[in-house]
Amino acid sequence: MTAGGVLFDLDGVLVDSAALHVQAYERVFNEAGLSFPEIARNAVIEGKARSSVIELALPGAPPDLKQRLSDAKPKALEAVLDKQSDCGMPGAAETVRILAQAGVPMAVVTNSRAPQIWLLKMGISTLIRVVVTGEDVASPKPSPEGYLLGAARLAVEPECCLAIEDSYDGWLAATNAGMQVAVFGHQRPEWLDADTALMQRLDASDILQRLGRTTARR
Repeated sequence: MTAGGVLFDLDGVLVDSAALHVQAYERVFNEAGLSFPEIARNAVIEGKARSSVIELALPGAPPDLKQRLSDAKPKALEAVLDKQSDCGMPGAAETVRILAQAGVPMAVVTNSRAPQIWLLKMGISTLIRVVVTGEDVASPKPSPEGYLLGAARLAVEPECCLAIEDSYDGWLAATNAGMQVAVFGHQRPEWLDADTALMQRLDASDILQRLGRTTARR
């Protein structure tokens, strides 16, 4: 058993969710007789919080309208997910299961307000001990607050944790929390520093090896 913990981002790391989120927003906006603009669609793809997406979509709208749209989004997402056979990134569910069998403490740290929808769909909701959402923190990513809270709830020191991210805001949040960070993706982003590893696929043996290096530095 390793003494380190793994903290996953959700969207783009565990779940292939961007297009499905966009579909859910479009459904909500269409039902309200509104269009969902490109600037908001891009914010979804970048992993921005729901409040930021809706603010970009309707900057001058009344607060009650924004709240109604925000409240309707989770139900719309459930409806979209009902039509999907699988929403996980390649290898994600298998990786989580192997890490659970190895006794690795795991958390999800996300700006999303409804991550359990995805974890249930993937069949891994009982394997991840801690879920930190955008509603659990005062400041979402790029603030390190969510990652620090996730480590505290796992009872693992931040420097003994590996965070797996795919966005600039998430990388910055985990780095400022003092964690080892791997960025998930096929190509190295321009914003990524030379000290951060690029992880091209989720692989339990690779993660366990990285955790060994993390705990050795403690």
